[in-house]
Amino acid sequence: MKILVVSSKFPPEYSGSGLRAHNTYLRLAEKFDIEHEVICSSTEFTDSTKYQTDGVSVNRVVSPLLRKLDQSIGKGPIRRLTNAAVFHSESRSVNKLLASTQFDLIHVFGYSPATVAAINWSRKNSVPLILEIVNNVISPYQYLPGTRRFRSYDLTRNAMVVAISQHIGDLCKTAGLSENVWTRANPVDIERFQSASPAQRAEVVTNVFGFREPDKIIVYVAKFMKQKNHEFLVEVLKHLPSEYKLVLAGPTITSGEIDHGMRSDQIPELRGRVDRAGFTDRVKIIPEFVDTAKFLKGTDVFCFPAENEAMGTPLIEALSSGTPVVANANEPSFVEWIVNGKNGSLVPLDAEQWASAIQSVATFDDARRTQIATDVNDRISTEVIDKQYLTLINKMVQSSSDETINVAEVLSS
Repeated sequence: MKILVVSSKFPPEYSGSGLRAHNTYLRLAEKFDIEHEVICSSTEFTDSTKYQTDGVSVNRVVSPLLRKLDQSIGKGPIRRLTNAAVFHSESRSVNKLLASTQFDLIHVFGYSPATVAAINWSRKNSVPLILEIVNNVISPYQYLPGTRRFRSYDLTRNAMVVAISQHIGDLCKTAGLSENVWTRANPVDIERFQSASPAQRAEVVTNVFGFREPDKIIVYVAKFMKQKNHEFLVEVLKHLPSEYKLVLAGPTITSGEIDHGMRSDQIPELRGRVDRAGFTDRVKIIPEFVDTAKFLKGTDVFCFPAENEAMGTPLIEALSSGTPVVANANEPSFVEWIVNGKNGSLVPLDAEQWASAIQSVATFDDARRTQIATDVNDRISTEVIDKQYLTLINKMVQSSSDETINVAEVLSS
């Protein structure tokens, strides 16, 4: 069986969904001998190229001149026009690739010119489709700019939607998609995300973070985007005793991204604000892609103050490691996983309330932390999810072009 993975971004470009897609299909290839190749878009790179990553063939499709023009224009009406031109041009290029590629199923992650083209191609040519919705969206349907009113397609027949939170699953229902929606959180590799031994903790706290025992370590790993709300935690630190230290880590945004956030050359401004607050020795800023599994081994409390978040995979990974989480109470997807006093705390974005919650969950003993990990790992370990993927993929490939997949029935059979 051969599957075409189509992603909005793909390694080496940083993307949570792209990395998950890559790791998922590496596991499926190893366990079940499923072949795959990749077509992707990009916001960081402005060149089309074909390359290999971990032995996987990847075809990145970019319109160089239009991308460079689009990135050179600030936000506003003109940027909307250049962005539309990018989508139409790159989608045409992807369509040409699809016409010359042999595969049994298309699996789409994210939203980009490549994903729009792949979804429409699958519908026109009756190719089985898995659409994985990885961000908060208005609708599960994707269209080229300016075409929504003039085109329609069916996501019920020979298609499956993966909703990474109940919030997204509910959105799918409002669009008439229910039976063929697989609602589940992103899987966690429990071989990597485990509770730390005292020696492992000491190594990370001392050699990675530069702090020392018995400091209480607060960690937040997320891309330095505005919606991730890193700076809020600096305000929280003002209300915590001096033994509480803060680690902010994650990649910065690139020049090609429209989203507000911090570029690498803006990190010194953040460090300056930290210094002026008197926290030079209490805050560690690491503006790069990091190994979250390793960081969690030195973490007492993981914080997630993000807004408009579809799920927040690091939140799940923290729980899988037995680390209590304090998260934004206003995010529906966080409410699905955090139970106050049991595995963390849900708190509105008020610095004093967050400080109180952090001190409370930091007292959780080893037995509580072990239970936190067990509760999550029994539900969404990669071992569990990968077997379900295989079952669903086989069903879709064997189904007729007009058949509706009932996910619950397939997984229970």
